[in-house]
Amino acid sequence: MPAPRETGSARELPSVAGSGWLGKSLWQAPKVEISSIKSWPSIIAMCFHRDGGETIWRGDCHRLVLTLDRLPSALLQVEQGRTWQVPIAAPGALGFYPACLSVRVVHPAARFVQVLWDRNLYSSLLPERGSAASRLEFLYPIQDPLLSQIVTTLAQEIEGGFADRILVESLGTILCMRIAQRFVGRLPLPTSTGLSPERLQRVRDYVEAHLDEDLSLTTLADVACLSPHHFSRSFKQAAGVGPRRYVMGRRLERAKTLLRRTREPLAAIAQEAGFADQSHLTQMFRREIGVTPGRFRAELT
Repeated sequence: MPAPRETGSARELPSVAGSGWLGKSLWQAPKVEISSIKSWPSIIAMCFHRDGGETIWRGDCHRLVLTLDRLPSALLQVEQGRTWQVPIAAPGALGFYPACLSVRVVHPAARFVQVLWDRNLYSSLLPERGSAASRLEFLYPIQDPLLSQIVTTLAQEIEGGFADRILVESLGTILCMRIAQRFVGRLPLPTSTGLSPERLQRVRDYVEAHLDEDLSLTTLADVACLSPHHFSRSFKQAAGVGPRRYVMGRRLERAKTLLRRTREPLAAIAQEAGFADQSHLTQMFRREIGVTPGRFRAELT
C-alpha cells in the first residue's frame, strides 16, 4: 500500500462529536459528509458518506462500522503488517476496529453507520469481563445480525433524536458482550435470581424522585448495587419489564396525571415527566396510548 497522501481530511473526532474521552483519535480520509451524529457518555453513533480513496484510522476508542452499500474487494493494512485484499462485502457487513490500532484501507465511496465507544466501557458496564477487552483484534468483514441490529437501532434513534441513556447503555452492554464473545468464546455469567423486594423498591423510589432527569442504566444499577448487565436482567425478572420500558411507563403515567389535574402547556408537562421535548411526548403518547396528549386532554372534558 502506498504511503499516506497529504490530501483528504484529517479530523479529530472530539471536535466533531464534542466528546473529550476520544482523546487523540485520528480519522484521515477523503471527503466525509456526516448526515447525523449523537453522543452520550462513552458512546457516539454516526451516519456518514465517505468518498472513495484511502482512509487511515487510529483511535483511543473501539469502533464498529456497518456498511450500507455493497463494497467491492478492497486493499487493507493493519499497523505495519502486510497489505491484503479483503473480499467483496455485502450491505450489512461490519468491521471492528479496536482501540489503539492503526488501520489503512482503500475502497470506493459508500454510506456507513459507525458506533464508537470508550475502551473503559467494558470495565464500567461489565466489571467481571473487563479483561476481555485486552484480547480484541481487528475483524473485517463480520456478518452478525445482532450487531447489525444494534448499530441500525442506534442509527434510527439518532435520526429520531430521542434516544435515551437507558436504551443506549443497554445496547452498549449487549454490543460489548457480543464483541468479546468473538475473541474469548462463550462468556458464562453468574445466574441471577432477580432483585430483592427491598432493592426493587429502592430503584422504583429513585425513578419516581428523578423522573424528570436523564436517567441512566448505570445510575439505576448503582442504586441496586449491581453491575449494569446484571441489573438489566435482574430488574426484568423482578418487575416483569426491562428498565427502559419501566421508566417510559412511569413517564407516561406522570404525563397523564398532569394532563388530568393541570392546564399546564404540553411543553411543560413533557419536561416534568422527563421527555426530551413536546415532540417526544407526543410521539410516545401516540405510540403507547393511541392518541396525542392534546386529544387525551380534550377527551377528559
